[in-house]
Amino acid sequence: MSETIINMPDGSKWKPSTSTDLVHCANCDNKVDTPEEIASYPEGNCPQCGSSWTGGENRSTIIQVTMPESITGGAG
Repeated sequence: MSETIINMPDGSKWKPSTSTDLVHCANCDNKVDTPEEIASYPEGNCPQCGSSWTGGENRSTIIQVTMPESITGGAG
């Protein structure tokens, strides 16, 4: 899979921001991230061990943001 790069009119290159939602099973080490698995939390069951998701903070969101390289220069 190739990496997406956004080329701006000023010539700078940016990587797009990304986010990932994860649900962690409290009964096993399984982490799920597909929309169907995320939608099953907290009422559904873990697809790996079959146990119900248990309460607590077992869901996390990871957001990666990017910014351009700093621009230096002067006039005169």
